Amino acid sequence: MYSNSFSVRPLGGVFGADVTGMDLSVPPPPAVSAALSAAVSRYGLLVFRSPRASAQGIAGLMCTFGALQRTLYVDTLRNQSAEEAACARPEECIAMMTDPLASVARSHVALLHAEEAPFGGESIWCSLADAYDGISRPMRAYLDPLEVASSSRAGFPRSLVASHPLTERRHLGIGVSFEGRVLNVPAEEGDLVVRLVQNLLAAPENQIRIPWTRGMIVLWDCRLAQHYPVGGYGAPGWRLRCLSACDAVADPPAAPLRME
Repeated sequence: MYSNSFSVRPLGGVFGADVTGMDLSVPPPPAVSAALSAAVSRYGLLVFRSPRASAQGIAGLMCTFGALQRTLYVDTLRNQSAEEAACARPEECIAMMTDPLASVARSHVALLHAEEAPFGGESIWCSLADAYDGISRPMRAYLDPLEVASSSRAGFPRSLVASHPLTERRHLGIGVSFEGRVLNVPAEEGDLVVRLVQNLLAAPENQIRIPWTRGMIVLWDCRLAQHYPVGGYGAPGWRLRCLSACDAVADPPAAPLRME
């Protein structure tokens, strides 16, 4: 019998919440999945400190967020095969999976499961929503109608500022790793806009820093938060699984993307 007696408690920073009592050893029932979906849309990021978990249960949870899923497995506790070694910098591969503008199939939700984590391993998440909230009203009026085109999505415009489809909360549509241009403004002006956004996201008041522990899971909404690994995931001691999901109906991919 499935136990769904879990609790969600906001973290002390600007965003994020702790989830305790969660059972992900099997796919969660629809009511639990819906509750977690609402929570991640509200808080941007959920931290599961010591859940019961299995690959089947985690995959079942991710089905809540989209039919199209991608996975990447990192294991620096053993010698990697030639195929695995093709991703020499796993943090860059994870960034490609979890940045909404980085690939053809935009990720909506991402999950990291640290099956093993080295002492001192940490990650930073910056809040795209809190960064937008900190902008003055006159500057918001200027930024709101702007569109951007990512270098990796040539010619495909996206809004610089967007509204979350569930909560309607306004948030920045690009992250610190954005490479591209702002459309319909002079290049120098567009560079200033991108620099402003990246500076806001780099501000400590818009970030949360979380140390990894063995078995910990972090689930976040890619539209509200962006992930950065402190020191990367190439150091010895990691056994890490990353999953991302997007709504294949609302945002169909132009071509399949396989990372595992």
